[in-house]
Amino acid sequence: MTDVPDGRDLMLAVSADEPGAFETLVRVYEARVKAAVARSIRDRSSVDDLAQEVFLRLFRARTRYQPTARFETFLYRIIFNLCVNHTQHSNRRRAWSLDAPSTLDEDGPSFEPEDDAARRPLEDLEEAERAVLVRQAVETLPDNQRQALVLSRFEGLGYQEIASVMALSLPAVKSLLWRARENLRDRLAPVLGEQAAPGDDTDAA
Repeated sequence: MTDVPDGRDLMLAVSADEPGAFETLVRVYEARVKAAVARSIRDRSSVDDLAQEVFLRLFRARTRYQPTARFETFLYRIIFNLCVNHTQHSNRRRAWSLDAPSTLDEDGPSFEPEDDAARRPLEDLEEAERAVLVRQAVETLPDNQRQALVLSRFEGLGYQEIASVMALSLPAVKSLLWRARENLRDRLAPVLGEQAAPGDDTDAA
């Protein structure tokens, strides 16, 4: 099995204009970037366009890239800034169109059951329903709490990396994650019980 190339090495190859380097970087990170974008915005129809923009920004930043930290930290900073700008623009757009007819399927999370949901074993269906409830609860968090939680629990970044990505102090990141967990616990406990709340992130360094 071929080892996955290190992101820093790939980005340095892109910086050096090595043939095929950028295509390799896209191939290695495309699925991860799309997943990160999808978890960071509410408008699922924009995921592909934003993921493409992430890679365009990576390419434009190639001449100033310095491998002083993990490539993933550099990458998620681009994703974070792009998704924050997209969310702010979407929020303004929704505010401007409050008087327009409401369409429930636009700019909001969609949780349609799979076609074979009725054929699943009961425990699988319950787990899927639990995942939907958790995702819905995460969607209700304030944007900064949601972003911090996504970077921590889903992208696996530590406190210091999250602070770098979000341009915050370490105490601010810890406070955001604590408030996010408390808010989720409050939202999920009535329907899933106390065990549904995300675990402590104190081991994320």
